[in-house]
Amino acid sequence: QGIDPKSLKTEYPIDLYNFSFTNYTSPYGECYFEAAKKKFNDIKGGVFILEVNPFILSNYEENMTSENEFFSECETAPSNMWLMNARPNFEYIVRNYADDFKSLIGVKPHPYAIYLHNNGWLEIDIPHDTTFFRENTEEKVNDYNELIEKMKPSTARWKALKKTIEFFSEYGEVHLVRIPVSPQMEEIEERYYPNFEAEIRRLSNELNVHYLNFFNLKDSLSFTDGNHLHKSSSWKFSKILGKEIRERSSDFN
Repeated sequence: QGIDPKSLKTEYPIDLYNFSFTNYTSPYGECYFEAAKKKFNDIKGGVFILEVNPFILSNYEENMTSENEFFSECETAPSNMWLMNARPNFEYIVRNYADDFKSLIGVKPHPYAIYLHNNGWLEIDIPHDTTFFRENTEEKVNDYNELIEKMKPSTARWKALKKTIEFFSEYGEVHLVRIPVSPQMEEIEERYYPNFEAEIRRLSNELNVHYLNFFNLKDSLSFTDGNHLHKSSSWKFSKILGKEIRERSSDFN
């Protein structure tokens, strides 16, 4: 929901595809890395935006009790799939679709419209209601206060992020991006992983890739639930991101 390739393109003229999903289904790890390679077209001269946050570099403590860390996302889409470009994707329907048939064909009513664009951006058409957003944020904050008691940083995920950066650096420029969240969610992230910012900067310096932290924008953007941008803010943020990448890109002319 955060990065809209179409809006970004107005500032940086390149075709991008948003291949991110959720903290649960696409954290950094071997399974998501292999899925991303299947989606990638192997063309050099590209731009690769890797979003980073404390939770996609963490794992549930219950999955880290043995020498062999367990990665639950490997059993979900896109990691458990072979076909990344089929339309319609019957493999996805058979393996992973969990809703009912009415939802599948679009006749079941929803409280708001949800549309997945061809460029991978998920548009959720929620009216701009600050009271609704505040209530959603309070609920999300409660959920994450419980979540951080069950998680801890994962060395294996950090290694997978480094491997992902190194792989895509062979094909173009990699930019690590920290998408802004609400002040309430920022406080939770800082409390959970106080050294995260220093560690991600250390990694970007080690691998010589750009790191862009946009938390300074949080007060100028709207969040539907604390850590998801409202679509109007997604457009705004994506344009700012495109401008920053354009200015930093060594190949742009």
